[in-house]
Amino acid sequence: MAQKILLALDSSEGAWRAVEYVARTFGQTPGVEVTLLNILSGLPPAFWDDGHVLQDKEREARQRLVDQWQKDQEKGWQGLVDKAKDTLVAAGIPVAAVAAKFKPKYYDVAEDIVNSAVDEGCSTIVMGRRGLGKAKALLLGSVTSKVVHNAKGVAVTIVE
Repeated sequence: MAQKILLALDSSEGAWRAVEYVARTFGQTPGVEVTLLNILSGLPPAFWDDGHVLQDKEREARQRLVDQWQKDQEKGWQGLVDKAKDTLVAAGIPVAAVAAKFKPKYYDVAEDIVNSAVDEGCSTIVMGRRGLGKAKALLLGSVTSKVVHNAKGVAVTIVE
């Protein structure tokens, strides 16, 4: 049975250390699968459903805008994802065993990470200790702390 790891990826140093940790720890492990997950920023208010009933053409036009917004967001993160993928493959994880997933923020980042791990059938979440700045962490609560407290039945590894 393959061990499935969800690796939460953002632009922080902690996230990059998590990539290096997974490469070192699981690089030669047979059957390991890694999903690189990036939670995109929340959908801009202009794209929200504002409560009125849309005609089919309006709904299709809005969906095209949302899809383009998501593609633009993904494009901004693709370089980091490619670098992480290259690092994992160089460590010995087969290229077919490394997947990238972009997910628009739906609830909050921590809940989206946990839900993705469950949806993907992952047994482990690996993430860096600090992704948010200190000021945001004080206001919003630490994403890593929320993941640890909300991950039921999934191991969580926090890399310093």
